[in-house]
Amino acid sequence: MSVDKFKNIINKKNMKKILILLLLLFINPSYGEDFQKIYDGLETADFEFVFGIDPYQAEEYTQYMFSPYPLLRIGVNFIFKDIVIPPGYYLLTPRKYNGKTYLLFKEQGKVKYMIPVYNIDIVPEHFYEKYNPKPKTTKWQKFKTGVSNTVGTMFPTKTQRKPVPESYLEINDIDGDFFQVILYYGDHKYYTVFKQDS
Repeated sequence: MSVDKFKNIINKKNMKKILILLLLLFINPSYGEDFQKIYDGLETADFEFVFGIDPYQAEEYTQYMFSPYPLLRIGVNFIFKDIVIPPGYYLLTPRKYNGKTYLLFKEQGKVKYMIPVYNIDIVPEHFYEKYNPKPKTTKWQKFKTGVSNTVGTMFPTKTQRKPVPESYLEINDIDGDFFQVILYYGDHKYYTVFKQDS
């Protein structure tokens, strides 16, 4: 093998590595982010809900067949500024108030914590099909679903129940210092950041 051919092979291999590195930079949204800066730049909510009740919750419960909020189980403390979210089960709800978006942590229907969202993005097409595959159903289950859907369309459109928005949760451990929580909800994904308990 000549020296020129060897140089060409090395250059091609290096180019592939560079291209792979560039792809990884664009695919992983958390890579290269300064989480300390993001965390320091976020502010706690300057308002509270009366009796801890989300005013849109009752309306949403009448639109869907069951709770439209995804459930998150926390096994460790999540810390945001002076807020400590202890281990437990929480229903997550993204809400926009006063031009800012917050992720509401609810317990038994009441808002316990409001955490600001630092980024909102669009969920990629076919994401839910890949990560939330539909379970295979039996003939009996298909029949029951078909009957339910048929009966549901017999009523006026405004009284029909909508399908619950699809959701997915992603929690990333960032260098043992932060947790990045990404809530995929319907067409959008909401990014939040928490300090880890030291």
